[in-house]
Amino acid sequence: MDEVSLSLASAKNSDIVVICTPVDTIASIYKKLIKIVKRDTAITDSGSVKYSIEREINNINGKVSFVGSHPMAGRAKNGLSSASADMFKDAKVVITRRYGKSENTVSKIWKDAGAKIVKMSAKSHDDLVAFTSHLPHVIAFSLNKTYKKIKKKNPHIDDLIAGSFKSITRVSVSSADMRAPIFVSNAKNIDKYLGEFIKELNIFKRNLNDKKKIKQEILKTQIG
Repeated sequence: MDEVSLSLASAKNSDIVVICTPVDTIASIYKKLIKIVKRDTAITDSGSVKYSIEREINNINGKVSFVGSHPMAGRAKNGLSSASADMFKDAKVVITRRYGKSENTVSKIWKDAGAKIVKMSAKSHDDLVAFTSHLPHVIAFSLNKTYKKIKKKNPHIDDLIAGSFKSITRVSVSSADMRAPIFVSNAKNIDKYLGEFIKELNIFKRNLNDKKKIKQEILKTQIG
């Protein structure tokens, strides 16, 4: 039987437990769970960073296997009311910490949900996801913050918002309680790619009055 619960005690007889909480709480919850669950229980998570979590868990003398995982799928809105049975269909799930039988158990639940398993180190995961997920969230938050400043001066801006703006700011409604710990935990990698992105923005800014150069910059994003 599958069960969703806010009580750790309900995990007592579970074969597998998935921790779905802010990333800065996962290790501490694991520490509590290993005193409750069976020895052969597999514990995994859905955190968007992996290295800092694994480093904390390595310092815990736990005899229950932890298999780090990160589903590359989700919704901007949080809570059980936003759940969807087909959310993970054809999605990638990264598994970074592997222990034989427990890894197979964790892989199976994601596969049963329709996902495809990708295996890589925690460090590689955190580096790449900083660009593919964390940076886009930073951009969305920043753009939406700028929009709110403009709206105070000119509320008619809402009459001109269409698909492109809505798409790029979609994730700006993500939970601050979930996102802030992710940014802090993966700050070094995010800072690296944020620096690269700022460089590209400055190139566009410098060339705004030169149609030929702007066209060249656009084409660089579409060719090769």
